[in-house]
Amino acid sequence: MECALHGGSTHMPTLDVQRGPGASSNSRHFWDEWNRHRSPKYPHEKVIQFCFRHYPPEVRGQTRVLDLGCGSGTNTVFLAAEGFITTGVDLSPVGVASAQQKLQEAGLQACLQVADVGEELDFPSQSFHLILCVGVLECVDPETAARAVRSAHRLLCPGGRGLFLFASDRDFRVLSNPPLVHHGYTRAEVEQIFRLNFQQVWIDRYVTTYRGGQIEQYDWLVTLER
Repeated sequence: MECALHGGSTHMPTLDVQRGPGASSNSRHFWDEWNRHRSPKYPHEKVIQFCFRHYPPEVRGQTRVLDLGCGSGTNTVFLAAEGFITTGVDLSPVGVASAQQKLQEAGLQACLQVADVGEELDFPSQSFHLILCVGVLECVDPETAARAVRSAHRLLCPGGRGLFLFASDRDFRVLSNPPLVHHGYTRAEVEQIFRLNFQQVWIDRYVTTYRGGQIEQYDWLVTLER
């Protein structure tokens, strides 16, 4: 079955799981295990805030969203439940199968694909009004991250928005939790990766501290408009 990315239809088949080009078997094995045992249960608060701030209920049924690196579908299910025309891609077949099961159990619809976010994704240019990429870029090297952002640029409609949330080089997870966090990004790296022909790019910090500031979870929050 094909994903209906164009036109006014909001119908998208729940069980449309396609397989695209992917990463190495070792990488997929790690993320398969992660999605079996450790994936998050609730959507990220920044995803909720961003979607509610920019997309009132009356426009969501005409808004095509790509969850880039969807994992087991936590944010994907939230998007589908809120009425967005939702697509999710991830390199983990286990993650995509889990997302598929959650959608089916909730009676929701989305298009899902097994694919590496650093590869050229098999969607037409300007397919999406919104692209979300949460907790993904820190799991790859800067070159792969740059390819993912170039892909997002190609896939966004004119005027479309993007939200990217990922770890900085100051984040405690960079040192304490490899290979989950592969790379923490400096400000200069973030500026280089997002130096494309977007209309607007806003680079902000999203910082949470623990134990009186002894531990710092330091994310970059990049929002943009095509």
